[in-house]
Amino acid sequence: MAEKKKVRVLMVCAIGMSSSLIEQKTAKVAEEAGVPFEIQAVDVPEIGRWNFEEKPVDIVLIAPQARFKKRSIDQVAGPLGILVENIDSVAYGMIDGEKIFEQIMAAIEGSDKK
Repeated sequence: MAEKKKVRVLMVCAIGMSSSLIEQKTAKVAEEAGVPFEIQAVDVPEIGRWNFEEKPVDIVLIAPQARFKKRSIDQVAGPLGILVENIDSVAYGMIDGEKIFEQIMAAIEGSDKK
């Protein structure tokens, strides 16, 4: 059986407060699902300095309060094949790790089919 590829997620939020809870909950859901998973949260200033070639990820999730950064992140990450998505607002507000994990997996599976 082939080893599952690790899913690498970068989450962008305004200042990183609620994102640590989302990180923990989402990683726990991934672990329970048996999916190799790595999630890291960064704030808006840090995403502006992020080097996607040196630190590649599969998907960038953008928290509701950082949505204004989507276009600029897309311009840098998109050409490298990195998905850029807004986090579902309700899931973010409810700190629903399961729903966010499902969003990540659906996006990645959708891009694999392209």
